[in-house]
Amino acid sequence: MAEKRRIVVGTTIYNVFIDEERRNSFKVSITKRGINIRVPKGLKKVEKEPQIQEFLDWAITKIKANPPKKQKQKIYTHNDLVRTHSRIYKLDIQVRPSEKNFAKISNNLIILKIADHHGETIKQKYISKQLQKLLKHNHSQELHERVHHINKLHFGKELGKISYRHTISRWGVCKMDKKEIELSTKLLLAPQVVLDYVILHELAHLIEPNHSKRFWNVVKSVDPHYKKKIKWLKVNGEKLVI
Repeated sequence: MAEKRRIVVGTTIYNVFIDEERRNSFKVSITKRGINIRVPKGLKKVEKEPQIQEFLDWAITKIKANPPKKQKQKIYTHNDLVRTHSRIYKLDIQVRPSEKNFAKISNNLIILKIADHHGETIKQKYISKQLQKLLKHNHSQELHERVHHINKLHFGKELGKISYRHTISRWGVCKMDKKEIELSTKLLLAPQVVLDYVILHELAHLIEPNHSKRFWNVVKSVDPHYKKKIKWLKVNGEKLVI
């Protein structure tokens, strides 16, 4: 499990993840997840701390020079279509004189009844939150079946809980101790082949916990064209907003 720290740049708090891996050198990267530092396994604190601090100083300079963009918020209107990788839903947004809000899916219709005393910002946040919950629930069995299919086909590993979760920075996570697979709800909006790649990526962590050369060889053995999916996520990932 990665060591987690926090640093403040300006007025923003950034997570710092320090992973010890079987590797010969240090590595640092800045992603939506935070600042990721990979260090050779087995080093003493006095050996690794100076390099970690140097990487943190570098990351702070980079962030100040090029601050990350804020995630865009999607604006929903009545009769909008929401396209997942397997279904198309139509929104039925009803603003009504009431104190309570209500949301449900009926076949391919998503019904959202919203109290008229809410302002537009609160209304949009409510719609977004309910869509995350409804779509996650409606596609959970589908995800469960897909993960087990890919696992049976290529890995044959014992699996625990499989679920969608609303995330900002990560496409997926493999909780190796519990053998659980957790994917971002944003992937509901991605093509099936991209979703399959992220499933494959997380399953591969049951064989190799870090992103070593061996890990990528495992991924490549199942999907020789995996780099195309990574590129698709880099180009289109910011558009996957619920």
